[in-house]
Amino acid sequence: MTFQSDIPGDGGHHCPLIVMSLWQRVSRPSERPWAHCAAWSGGRLVLVPRSGARSSCSEVPRYHRALTMASAWERKYYYSDLGKKVVLLPSLLLREEFKDIGYPMIFEGVLLLADVSGFTALAEKCIQQSGPERGAEEMVQTLNAYMGDILEQVLAFGGDILKFAGDAMLVLWRAAGPQLPTAINLALQCCRKVQKKYGTYDTHSGLKLHLKIGISAGMLSFMSVRGGDRQFFFVCSGALDEVVKAQKLSAAHEVVLSQTCWELCDQQRIRAKPLAGKGAVKVVGMRRLARREWKDAVVQLSSARGERHLKGTGLRRPTLRMCDDSELAARLEKYLSTAVLRKLREDVPLELCSELRPVTSLFVQLKFADRINAIELSSSLGDCSNTISGIISPHKGEINKTLLFDKGCTFLCVFGFPGEKLAHEITHALECAMQIFHMTSMGLRKLQLVSVGVSSGAAFCGFTGHPERFEHTALGFKVNLAARMMVAYPGMVSCDAETCAASRLPSYCFRALPKRNLKGVISPTTVYQYVGTTEKQQRDVGVAEERSPYGPLLGREAEIDRFEFCLEAYKHLEEPHVLAFVGIPGSGKSHLLAELAILGRAAGHRVNAVELAEENLKQPFSAIRLLVARALGLQAGETCSDRQRALQTVLQGTIEESSYCLLNDVFLVEFPITDEVCRMRHTEWNSAFHLTCTQVLQKVLGGEFGIFFVDNAHFVDSESWSIMWPLLQSVTVLMVMSLAPGRDRAEDIFKAATDSTTSERITCLRLEGLKASDVVRKACQELGVRSIPRELAR
Repeated sequence: MTFQSDIPGDGGHHCPLIVMSLWQRVSRPSERPWAHCAAWSGGRLVLVPRSGARSSCSEVPRYHRALTMASAWERKYYYSDLGKKVVLLPSLLLREEFKDIGYPMIFEGVLLLADVSGFTALAEKCIQQSGPERGAEEMVQTLNAYMGDILEQVLAFGGDILKFAGDAMLVLWRAAGPQLPTAINLALQCCRKVQKKYGTYDTHSGLKLHLKIGISAGMLSFMSVRGGDRQFFFVCSGALDEVVKAQKLSAAHEVVLSQTCWELCDQQRIRAKPLAGKGAVKVVGMRRLARREWKDAVVQLSSARGERHLKGTGLRRPTLRMCDDSELAARLEKYLSTAVLRKLREDVPLELCSELRPVTSLFVQLKFADRINAIELSSSLGDCSNTISGIISPHKGEINKTLLFDKGCTFLCVFGFPGEKLAHEITHALECAMQIFHMTSMGLRKLQLVSVGVSSGAAFCGFTGHPERFEHTALGFKVNLAARMMVAYPGMVSCDAETCAASRLPSYCFRALPKRNLKGVISPTTVYQYVGTTEKQQRDVGVAEERSPYGPLLGREAEIDRFEFCLEAYKHLEEPHVLAFVGIPGSGKSHLLAELAILGRAAGHRVNAVELAEENLKQPFSAIRLLVARALGLQAGETCSDRQRALQTVLQGTIEESSYCLLNDVFLVEFPITDEVCRMRHTEWNSAFHLTCTQVLQKVLGGEFGIFFVDNAHFVDSESWSIMWPLLQSVTVLMVMSLAPGRDRAEDIFKAATDSTTSERITCLRLEGLKASDVVRKACQELGVRSIPRELAR
C-alpha cells in the first residue's frame, strides 16, 4: 500500500516528515489492530505488515481515508483575516441581501440533510474502551475522518454547508426556478458518489456508521435574529420540514426525495420508487454525469447567483481567497462565538484550538404551534435567543448551536469553554436551565413545549468538519446524552447521575425519573429531573437523622469533644454558644453535622436542622423562614391557615396582634393588614418590620425549641443574616453551623471568634484533612478488614 506525495514542488523532500507525522498521529503502534509498519521508499509512504500481524484488505481503505483527512487538515492556504471567519460560516451569509434584517428573506433552493447513524453508540463505546479522555479523542478523529471525506464531495459539487449538528449536516444549493432541476441533479450526483464511497463506514471500535440522506426543494425563509451581543441565523419553511421527513424515511445507504423535490427534478434522469402514503420517493438509480458535466453545472449555478468562479485557487471554496473587507468582517463577527473570536484575535493557529476539557452541556428544545407564520416564528426565535443569552451569559455560558431541524428548534449551550470557566459550573448550568424553562414557558406565545437536558463531563472542544468549512463545538458522549435526555423526557429539566452528584446540591433538588430508551445509548444511567429549590421541599429537609452506613466518624474526636463540652454548658449552665466548622467542599462538614445532631438527640435535646443551598441567597428571609418552620414543626404540606395558627399560638403575648401582618411576606401567610400598618411611612414600616422579625426569632431561638444545626450556613441570605447575627451574640441558643471558607458569613464568624468581647460565645474551627492513620482506618472500615498491607496504605 503506497501514498504518493501531493505537495506541489515538494519533490519528495518534505513529504516523509509530514506523512510519517500524520501516520503516527492517526495510527499509533500500540493501538492499531492490523499492525503495519510505515516506511519511506522512493518518494512514497509504504505500509509493510509486521511479522505475524493479520492484514485485512477491508481495513486498509478506512485508514487510508483517515490519512487523507489528516492531510487535508494540514494544508496551509494562509487565509486572510476575513477568510478565517468565512471558513466558519456558510457562503450564504456573505451575500449583501442577507445582511442583518429584521424580517424573513425568501429565496429558492435545494436542501440536503445527511445524518450519520450510529454516532451516539460509537461515542459511548469509545468511552467504554478507552476512557473519557482518550475515548473522546478517538471519537472525534473518526468523525472528522469520515465527515471530512463526505464534505470534500459536497463542496466539490457546489453545496453550501449551512449547519452542523454533531453527526448531521444541512446543505444548500441556492437556485432560482429554472435552475432548480440542475441544482437537484447536482445534489443527487453528490449523494450517489457519497453513498457509494462512504455509505457504510467501518470504525476501529468494530461499530459501523451509516449515512442516511434526504433531499427537498422549494421556497425557503432566511431569518437573522439577535441574541445578546450575537447574531443567529435560521433557515425554515415547508421545504425544511420535508427534508427532515425525507431523511427520517431513508435507511442506511439510501437517498429519499420529498414529493415536491420529485416533481421539480428532471425525472428522466432518475429511477425512483414511491414510498406508499409517505409523500416521498426513494431513489433507486440515476444517470451518471461525467466529471466535466457536473463541474460545468456548478459553474453555471454560481454564475446564475452572480458569483465569480475562480480557477486555479486549489480551493473548494474560492471565497476563502477574498480580500479583506472590514465592513463584511464586522458583520460576520456577530455570528461567531466568544471562544472563536478570542482565538482569532490572539492569532492562534486553528489547528491548535482543539482540546479535551470538562464542560457542561445544556440542550434546549422549543416546540412551537404548527400554525405559526414566518414573521411570528422569527419574532419568537429572537425572543428565545435574547432570553437564553441573557440568562447564561452572566454564568460564562454561550450558545454554541442554533438548529431548526431534526429536533425542532434547538439551542446547544456550553459552559466551560477556554477562558470561560467558573467555579460551581454545574450548579450555574442547572440554575440557568430552570430559569430558561420557566421564562420561555411563560413568556413566549405559540410555544407548546420546552424541554431541557443537562449533562457534564469530558468533551472534545474544537473544530470539526472540513478544512474549508468547519465549526467550533463540543463533541462527545456526554454532549449526545444531553440531547437524548432532552428528547426522551419532554416538558422538564433533566440531567444525568454524574451531573446530579457533581452539583453538590441537596437531594431534594432532584427526582429520579423512570428509565426510558435513549436513542443510541447502550447503557443508560439513572436520569433525574431537576426541580430546583422550593419552600415546600426545604421545610422537609434537614441533616441526616441516621448514621452513615460507612461507620462512625474518624479523625474528628477534637470536634466532637468541643461540641459535647458546649452541649453540657448549654444544658446545665444555660450558656449560649455558636459552634462553626469551616472547611472546603468535600471535607466532611455535612457528615460531621449529621453525627453531632445524632449526639444532640441522644442527650435528650430537640434538634432543629436545616440544609441551605445557593438558591437561598436569592430569597430574602428564606433562612429565617426555614428555621422558624423547623422549630414550629411546620411541614411541606401545611396550608397558609395552618402556618397562621402555629404562629399565633407561639407568638401570643410576644408581639401585638396588629403587627402580625408584617410577617406575611416572610412566612407566606395572609394576616389582615391593619390600619395602623397602612398608615406607616416607609422608614417606620422598616423599623417595625425588623423589630417584629427580631422578636419572632428571639422567641424561637431562646431555648424553648431546642438546639439548631445549619448546614451550608454560608448560604444564609443577607436579610436573614442582618437579623440573626446580632441575636446569636445575645440570645441563649446553641447553634452549630458548617461554612465554606472565603464567604462573607464565614468571615463574620472568624472575626467574632477572635474578638475578645465575643470569643467566649463563638467558636470557629477549621476542618483539616484526615491524618494518614485515619485514612488507613477508614480504608479498613470500608473494606471490612482489620488491616491492609503497608504498600496499599502508602
